[in-house]
Amino acid sequence: MELSLAEQLVLLSYDDTTGRPLVPINHLDFGIEGAVLLSLANAGRVATQRGEVVAIDRTPTGDLSQDAALIEIAEDHKGHAPDWWIYHLASPHHRQRLLDGLVTKGVLERVDHRVMGVFHRPRYPEADRALERSLVGHLREVLDRIATPDRDSVSLLSLIHTLMLDRHHFPEMNRDDMRHRIQELTEGEWCGPAVGKVIYAMNMALMAAITGGAASSSTAAVSAH
Repeated sequence: MELSLAEQLVLLSYDDTTGRPLVPINHLDFGIEGAVLLSLANAGRVATQRGEVVAIDRTPTGDLSQDAALIEIAEDHKGHAPDWWIYHLASPHHRQRLLDGLVTKGVLERVDHRVMGVFHRPRYPEADRALERSLVGHLREVLDRIATPDRDSVSLLSLIHTLMLDRHHFPEMNRDDMRHRIQELTEGEWCGPAVGKVIYAMNMALMAAITGGAASSSTAAVSAH
């Protein structure tokens, strides 16, 4: 069964038994859009020129998510960097469409889970673990220099490294060796760092909000005394 790069990333981002996401869900949304941009780049539809993403071939790919992004990029006349596009395109609806598609294909199953007996939070455990085992096995062979690197594998490694999923899927590998190997493989890839940049900026904004809120509360408490 052939999966898109975004579908592969989603598959590797959920625990195969519990069906819970292994990374913060908004981080995954950014990673998905990174996968979409990399797929378009690998298909020769977009490229980076002077640090901006541009459409170089408007021919549809046949993938709904990729073609929607391609249209937006092609119709944009201002010019934006990869991280802007990743933040702009990220959507929980896109993630849900990919999850629903993986359920339809029999890769995942949807299990409704109640929180405190009220809130419904679906889980997505794997219906068939063979596909993930095969995918992770191939990526491990690429890392170990057994298999020849291909563009999709290198792109996927770039994204799972950015989302820190490599720690989950390759726990037996030395951290430094793995980091150096992935950096070697992904040299020149632009979406992984762009995803990381968006996640970093979001985390910094969140920390600033929390710190600011704590500082405001402390000031208010001092003023009250």
